[in-house]
Amino acid sequence: MFRYLLLSLLFTLFLSACGTESASDPEPLATCSNGMADTFTCSNIDLQAIVSPAELIGEKLNDTWGWTDSQTQKEYALVGLRDGVSFVDITEPSLPVVIGKLTEPAAASSKIAEPPQILRHDDSGGLKGESAWRDLKVYKNHLFITSEQNNHGLQIFDLTQLRDQGNPPVMFTDYQLYSKFGNAHNIAINEETGFAYITGSTSGELCAENGALHIVDITSPKSPEYAGCHLEESAGGFTRNGYVHDTQCVIYNGPDQKYLGREICFSSSELSFLISDVTDKSNPITLSNSTFAGRNYLHQGWLTNDHSRFFMNDELDEIRLDQPTKTYIWSLDDLKNPEMIGFYTHSAKSIDHNLYIRNETMYQANYTAGLRIFDVSNPQPDQINEIGFFDTTPDNDDAEFAGLWSVYPWYRSHKIVVSDIDHGLFILTFNP
Repeated sequence: MFRYLLLSLLFTLFLSACGTESASDPEPLATCSNGMADTFTCSNIDLQAIVSPAELIGEKLNDTWGWTDSQTQKEYALVGLRDGVSFVDITEPSLPVVIGKLTEPAAASSKIAEPPQILRHDDSGGLKGESAWRDLKVYKNHLFITSEQNNHGLQIFDLTQLRDQGNPPVMFTDYQLYSKFGNAHNIAINEETGFAYITGSTSGELCAENGALHIVDITSPKSPEYAGCHLEESAGGFTRNGYVHDTQCVIYNGPDQKYLGREICFSSSELSFLISDVTDKSNPITLSNSTFAGRNYLHQGWLTNDHSRFFMNDELDEIRLDQPTKTYIWSLDDLKNPEMIGFYTHSAKSIDHNLYIRNETMYQANYTAGLRIFDVSNPQPDQINEIGFFDTTPDNDDAEFAGLWSVYPWYRSHKIVVSDIDHGLFILTFNP
């Protein structure tokens, strides 16, 4: 009898440790039913939790990214704020824990870097003097942070510091700083090669003034080194000729056989779509510099997995042309002559901001239209299908800069995190 009780107790403990007792699993904040999750309109997306700006130890949000600790398998949301970055353990999505916050570098100033940047557009394409921009990417368990703040540089934080914090939230101060540029609008990292591509930097020691691609070797994250610069002045731009707003750089594996295995950057450069061969960091080469009729501000985009298409958003066409949201699609059969093959027209009229593609699914953060998810398995304009959405601002459908800023969809689980400027971090699960 004693042996049976002992075995039963051990088996119960084993089940508990493995998390297989579904009765103890916390419930989501709201499931999506009949088009609603609590007060939010939705389709196929459940709301697990909301972490407010105050709980994140900040005010307004901007970018968000994610990190999975390969040692503990814990999943974290990395949340950009006006004055730093907060870290949230979302391993249990309905019970998020704010681990702490990393403040901005001491040298950074809230003053906008001069000359003024394209920071936020009004309806005539002008500028507003507000520095609320921060961009985040991860490589080798390190977080890399850029900001429009003057003298910010590239802030590098070792994410393994998030482990074993017994009394959160913690104010983190230990980081590295790469200071060969000052302000920057964005950062992209090619994890296959270990190079970071800084965009929109118009001040600093190297590759400054025009906002061109500033290339940094981060293969040793704590010892970054300047690697090169790529400026294509013929790309034009609102801010400077050659200004790159955002980019994605990959080891190319697409249909143009001439460039297989080369490191290629696909850049949204305000007025043009710039494709560059950056294999030789000391001598990058422009492959093409393309545009199309009706473009207003080419903001950001992402490649399909097979590198045959590039999906792009235009941040000003909705405001200037008073039209529904459009996602533009480039064919990349010939990298020297990419072809704009058309666009997908959305059901909503909101400004599109950041989009990412994972496998054959596209995730878009579209400001007041919220998170929109699409099947792009057939990447033709008339074959795109919306398969889910979650609107964080259901009472605001105007084409304005409010609501959802960005989305991170690459967790191993079905979790998705999105950052709403005024309402905080939303932890979601997609259930198609």
